[in-house]
Amino acid sequence: MKKSAFAFSRFLHHLLFIVNILAILWLLACKWASLYNPEGHPSIVSLLSLTTTFAGLANIFFVIYWLFTRRKLRALYSLIVIVLLWGMLRPLMGFNYFGNNDLSAETGDLKVMTWNVHMFDLGAWTNDETAKAKIIKLINDEDPDVLCLEEFFWDTKQNGMPYTDIIRSLGYPYVAFSKQYTMPKRRLTIHTDKGAKIDVGNAIFSKFPLKNIQSYELGIPHYNMLSTDAQIDSSHTISLNVVHLTSVHFGSKEMEYISEVKDQGIDKQNTNQSKSLLKKLRYAFAQRAILANNIDSLKRFMDNPIVICGDFNDVPSSYVYEKVKGNLSDPFTQKGIGLGRSYRNIFPTLRIDYILYDNSALKVIGYGRRIEPLSDHFPVMANFVFKGEIKK
Repeated sequence: MKKSAFAFSRFLHHLLFIVNILAILWLLACKWASLYNPEGHPSIVSLLSLTTTFAGLANIFFVIYWLFTRRKLRALYSLIVIVLLWGMLRPLMGFNYFGNNDLSAETGDLKVMTWNVHMFDLGAWTNDETAKAKIIKLINDEDPDVLCLEEFFWDTKQNGMPYTDIIRSLGYPYVAFSKQYTMPKRRLTIHTDKGAKIDVGNAIFSKFPLKNIQSYELGIPHYNMLSTDAQIDSSHTISLNVVHLTSVHFGSKEMEYISEVKDQGIDKQNTNQSKSLLKKLRYAFAQRAILANNIDSLKRFMDNPIVICGDFNDVPSSYVYEKVKGNLSDPFTQKGIGLGRSYRNIFPTLRIDYILYDNSALKVIGYGRRIEPLSDHFPVMANFVFKGEIKK
């Protein structure tokens, strides 16, 4: 009996060691995905970046597991890989449960908030008639110095209406807007005049003067980067940039299918539907790579300290994140907690909204998000102080 138990234990350890090696290869493949440029070459490789969190957790499990066995040295295999790939893994989860996290606008020199407001619930997705008022109230409560909004809109015939003037009245006299596309308003709501149209794009509302407002095309129709110099005071100017990168464009039926598979398992999986989803995902990764490569090129021509924020529609271990971030810093790594989820649907690991900054000029003192069901995204905030005097 003892021999049988020993043989089974030995077999189990050998099996787990093989699985451990596979988990290491999985994590290395995720690193490959973060380096692979899919521009012009859509590939399933890019999809691996969506699994990096799980690959990392699998390797952490094996480090802990082997430490509680006689084969403790085996823990080094996963541990070494985790250490080597820490730069990729670090932005996936925030461990900053201790220390100060100050988001008070009065404390910092610059508080930035970015939020994909999903056209202020124009299509009544939230089923909350008060959602629009709650969005305005949240903005007023957070009181950022600079407010960056993706999927913002105004009526084509009445530039500024209806929300620009409302937000300006909260203390934001300076406004910049870059249109990405125009669409019939009735596509989203019947409560409008026939023929009414809206311009949808990115907007910046600022308490500080905005200069040199530009809208840079990013190589794909309807996608641009809104860029401006924000004059914080007589000594400090930042180059502020807002983007909204390509989404996967899943329809309602596709979202329902994903929810069914999540809730009821592989029994609900349909081969044709799954292939269609994978094709859309591969294409979206390739499209975002084009945008990210162009953003990276534009950064090199900016003279002031850079802040880039917006909805990247990609996770922190992706090629897009790595390319746009470059030498910039992510405040989530210094002040974030947990997974930092910013997109409400599909998976809890989808942190796809970012504020990236130049850490040679700025120091982050606070980071957070508001978990409010007012859009399909949560608002993300970061609070900064300047490092010394930067003359411009």
